[in-house]
Amino acid sequence: MWSRRRRLQRRLLGLTPVRLGLVTSPSAETRLTEPLIAASVVEVVEDVQVVDVPEVADVPEVVAVESQERMRVLRELPLAAVIGGVALGLLIIGLHHFRWGNLVIAGSVLGGAFFRLVLPTRRAGLLAVRSRFTDVVTMSAMGGSLMLLALITST
Repeated sequence: MWSRRRRLQRRLLGLTPVRLGLVTSPSAETRLTEPLIAASVVEVVEDVQVVDVPEVADVPEVVAVESQERMRVLRELPLAAVIGGVALGLLIIGLHHFRWGNLVIAGSVLGGAFFRLVLPTRRAGLLAVRSRFTDVVTMSAMGGSLMLLALITST
């Protein structure tokens, strides 16, 4: 209880760093808040104690924009889709259907190129290796050549 009171006191006096939503650089991670009450309301007695503390409901809350864990997971979904498509294609090849397996692999690599083209860099996750142009051209060339290989091979 004492630590909760102490944290509340520090927050009210503006001494506690508060996270402000999603940040992009470590230096911008925390900011000191403005004092919420005037210093004349707080009286110091032997131990630091707070007088006239407002209710906890009166203290403004900092609302998180989106949790970092969820963003991390969602950022890797395009790569997971590409890897899943390649794994499915390899399974089909293992079942002695070379042409269909290659077409599935080519389609998933071309899908990865499409994801890289459409999604912003921060949302593309591990699909973003080089510049957008280089990634899209490389994956399109690989997917196109695999599709060409699948279509010209005899069964």
